Amino acid sequence: MSRYLVLSLLIMLLILGCSSENKESARYTKFDGIIDHGKPLAMGDERDVYVFVDRANWQALQPILQSSIERDVILVYPEQYFRVILKSISEVNEYRQYRNLLFIGDLESEGGVSSFMRESLANDFIDRVKQSGGDLFVARNFASRDQLTMYLMGSNPANLQKVGVIQSDKIFELLLNRYTQRLGYQAFQQPVIPSSFFEPYPFEMKIPNNFQLYSNDRVGNFLSFIYRARMQDKEIPDKYINVYYEDMQENVIDFEWLISRRKMLGEKYFEGDVFDEETIQKEPARLGDYDALRIRGAWKNEKHLIGGAFQSYAFWHNGKAYIVDNIVYFPAGDKLPILVELYAISSSFRTK
Repeated sequence: MSRYLVLSLLIMLLILGCSSENKESARYTKFDGIIDHGKPLAMGDERDVYVFVDRANWQALQPILQSSIERDVILVYPEQYFRVILKSISEVNEYRQYRNLLFIGDLESEGGVSSFMRESLANDFIDRVKQSGGDLFVARNFASRDQLTMYLMGSNPANLQKVGVIQSDKIFELLLNRYTQRLGYQAFQQPVIPSSFFEPYPFEMKIPNNFQLYSNDRVGNFLSFIYRARMQDKEIPDKYINVYYEDMQENVIDFEWLISRRKMLGEKYFEGDVFDEETIQKEPARLGDYDALRIRGAWKNEKHLIGGAFQSYAFWHNGKAYIVDNIVYFPAGDKLPILVELYAISSSFRTK
């Protein structure tokens, strides 16, 4: 009898083990790896970039680096991705746990920042700078759990200026990628809508379950989710994630197609939202695994006297054209950080 009891228990444990292995995770964990929980808390705003640089080097590099890092975007009004904040090297210990740090120096200058970098950086990096004339070194989570530290160094002031020109876009891309990951990590602390919801569709996404279904037009191939506070509050934004798709045997997507479809969606599903075709930005982009075209700018609704910002990504895959669209309504604050957050969520889009 005891033998049968032991056998039954083993079978039950096996079944439970298999079911736990197959059980879908309640959270989307893609961004969890950016945080090192063994390190102290990170400090500072995600958009503040603390720059340590000697005065002479900054005079040469400011026109290149500051505009590249801060990078204006015109939505409802001009907004910046980041804010450059200059700090003295004497304050370095006070800011060592802040999120975004950029050190700029060279091997010849006697300024405090250049001297600090020569003393603190590894010899192999110094040798690389001597050989190449300049380089960019990146450290992640060095002194705090969510940190990006960059060291831009030249063999001399002239070469530092040259490498600054070459690496300016790379510095921005590193900052933006980290910023996107941070916002994605925060958004996906919520459980996600189960993948079973997307079974009838030719795609799936990871949508935090604090978003609610806004529109589900199966005939029109349109699906929309909204995040909205229970009590209407201008201090809390409305956020939309929308997907539209249609059959397309060959890829003929261009900006004209994307603009026309986005106008149709605004009219049909958002009570007449419109945008100015002449003022929106048009550019190639990347959304998750897909090369896409992106339009981005301001929308308005004259019927309700409201407006905000939007971005739309269009791409083709396996006989279908897709538009993944994000909308922000937030009269009280900046729209760009919310568009970056929605981009992080939308990047989970996968075709089947």
